[in-house]
Amino acid sequence: MGADPAVRVSVPIEWAEVAGATLLDLLGPYQEVEEGGYSHLVFYPFRHGAGYVSDQELLAALPSDGVLRSRVVIERVLVPGGWEEGWKDHFRPLTVGRIYVRPPWEEPPPGVKTGNASADGPLLDVVLTPGLAFGTGLHPTTRGALALMQDAPAEGPLTDSGSGSGILSIAAALLGFRPVCAFDNDPLAVEATRTNAAANGVDVEVRLCDVAAPPLEWLRRATVLANMTLEPVRELLRLLPQAGEPVLRLIAAGILAGDQEAEVLERAAAAGLRPARLIYEGEWVSLDLRPDADL
Repeated sequence: MGADPAVRVSVPIEWAEVAGATLLDLLGPYQEVEEGGYSHLVFYPFRHGAGYVSDQELLAALPSDGVLRSRVVIERVLVPGGWEEGWKDHFRPLTVGRIYVRPPWEEPPPGVKTGNASADGPLLDVVLTPGLAFGTGLHPTTRGALALMQDAPAEGPLTDSGSGSGILSIAAALLGFRPVCAFDNDPLAVEATRTNAAANGVDVEVRLCDVAAPPLEWLRRATVLANMTLEPVRELLRLLPQAGEPVLRLIAAGILAGDQEAEVLERAAAAGLRPARLIYEGEWVSLDLRPDADL
């Protein structure tokens, strides 16, 4: 069995989630292994189409915290083929509200609802093949978005910005949003969303495009999901007034609590959106933003 080139970024455990979410945009999905006080984040950029990214680019993308910068270690390593099996050690079934997320090797619980229709039952089954793109439900931002989606009736259109694995799009379709549209600027994410949506029997229209240029009609009177880092959320907030009609809700979930949170709230207010609910988990905050008139 051959070997895959990988980038191993070792950071203090308390910085693992932030570093992982930040470097995801540059290197693609990763595995995480804890050892002592460190988390080793192992990326496979060539497998996921990112190609070579220099150490300087990686360091520049990380937060400028002095402790982090003094302890981060970047290594280029070869990992034995078959590393994908390592996902099975970390990806376990997860329940968020009515959404039950599981890998294909796990069986659904009795009575779970599948298919392209909403139901009044307690659980809706989302089967997700991990490793294709970001979003297994294991990350706090994904869990936050899944929870906030269920805070209001699942009515009308929904747009998933930066769809990753498609987990949020699939959950939205199962909850009853119609139509469900999704876009991502990563061809692998587009492929993953289409593949996972088909495997779950749900209808999701998926396009390859950047957050700076989505179809504006997808933003009008829609619930818009943005499980993305700060910069693309900024771009999305800039675009919303251009859609002509306000969004029903904007759920932003890839934001760090504190300074980033304050900036998003300020930019959202300028776009006529106010927070209906915030969910904090670790360093992250997930925000349900709605038009002033609806609060």
